[in-house]
Amino acid sequence: MTKLFSKASVFFGFVMLAAASTASADEWQVDRNRSTLGFEVINNGNTVTGTFGTWDAKILFDDQDLESTQIQATIITGSVQTEDAQAAGAITTAQWLDISSYPDAVFRVDNVVPAGGDLYEAAGTLELRGAKIAVFLPFTLTIEGDTAHAVGEAKLSRSDFNIGDGVPESTVGDNVTVTLDLYATR
Repeated sequence: MTKLFSKASVFFGFVMLAAASTASADEWQVDRNRSTLGFEVINNGNTVTGTFGTWDAKILFDDQDLESTQIQATIITGSVQTEDAQAAGAITTAQWLDISSYPDAVFRVDNVVPAGGDLYEAAGTLELRGAKIAVFLPFTLTIEGDTAHAVGEAKLSRSDFNIGDGVPESTVGDNVTVTLDLYATR
């Protein structure tokens, strides 16, 4: 009975330690009024920009305990907006984002590492149009009191996600830059 109690104590000790390490990260709430998630791509020689109007992120982050970081962003693909009339008419169709079959995209961060000063590097997976592709997101982060501001860019290849399949790169570039300007509070 003593061995059983001892093993149970060790097991619950590990459970409590794991819970404590997870609990040490601060939970951050995205300030939707100040934050933007956008993209840039070359279309017929011109830079086309756009934003996603509906997205959110669950963020557990402590710059002193990066191992406890947990970030998951969900983007509603049908909320895409652009001022380019041609792109706006096509981007939600089956050939491009296919919002009827794939209504959302999910970015899950696997780890975050410091890169000097206020620069960090996040590595994760983006699930979009049924594909799961590794994504690297370098970003700057400033924290003042209970407010955080992160700015970053990720480089994607639209062909990795079969976006615009059949449209030559000479018409719409394969490289897409995703831009993030995020404000959050804890």
